[in-house]
Amino acid sequence: MSEAQTQPEPIRERSFNDEVINTAQRHGWRTFHLRDKDSIHIVRGRGFPDLVMFRKNQATDNIQLIVAELKRGYGVEPTEEQEEWLEALSHHLPTYTWRPENWGEIDDVLQNGVADHSSTWEPASESRSMPIPTNFRDIITNIVEAIEAKEMTTGEKASLRRMDPSNPDSAIFWKLISQQGMPRNLDVGKWGLITNGMALMAHTAGLAHNPRHPVGQTLYEGNGDRTARAFYSDERLSTLLAARGPTLHRLLGRLFRMLANERCTFNWREMAWFILNEGYNEEEADKARIAIARAYYRAERRSAQPTESDDE
Repeated sequence: MSEAQTQPEPIRERSFNDEVINTAQRHGWRTFHLRDKDSIHIVRGRGFPDLVMFRKNQATDNIQLIVAELKRGYGVEPTEEQEEWLEALSHHLPTYTWRPENWGEIDDVLQNGVADHSSTWEPASESRSMPIPTNFRDIITNIVEAIEAKEMTTGEKASLRRMDPSNPDSAIFWKLISQQGMPRNLDVGKWGLITNGMALMAHTAGLAHNPRHPVGQTLYEGNGDRTARAFYSDERLSTLLAARGPTLHRLLGRLFRMLANERCTFNWREMAWFILNEGYNEEEADKARIAIARAYYRAERRSAQPTESDDE
């Protein structure tokens, strides 16, 4: 029985890959799949994305080039080598991690392309209204307390952790949002990322929100162990603070999982303020970036100071 149950997984993965490739080709993309039987023999490194595609934009004559890592579901994450390739390529090309649950985005990208060769993201227009409710601080507290409350079932918490933040399909997510009296123009993807991150960190940490722990301090110290090495390297921090749009959201998703695995907490009001302002109010977003960096390097300086036991 167990063997019969495990057999369908590779079939589903191949089927998903074929469906993406066939859809891309129907919309005029030239594709190169690194898991094709003829191409696998030339691969000498690990982690390069599965699918590379290009298409000529008929309206502008520009060539669009994108890469995608294909996964069969949310239980399967990119390997460390794959993440490194995606992170490096994201500075120059639109990069995606696609699963069957992302078909809405897949179909949109393959049909309509991306707005710019260098990025999958465009700044919002200045006339776009601010998606931050006036009672923002209370909303953050209410959501994180609801996630951590005994009344929320294990299944509901698992649903929040598994959902696609960019296209949340969890009933409990919509229940939490509706209970807060959110404005009609809220950015669902941003609130999905925030709620997903809270649920991931609450899953192992117990309390995801700690108002006394600045985000930057946690990124350096991790779960509070005093070590000479940063939990989140300054190279990763620089990449995170320089990222925008979908690339930033992807990096934050990885970060929340890292923090959850180590039972870390931080000030979720600070993180949510950064997420919500990015792309809408860059002046406030830059202030948030500076605050994160300042707290990070303050923690680094404190770790370099000798303790009393070191002096003895």
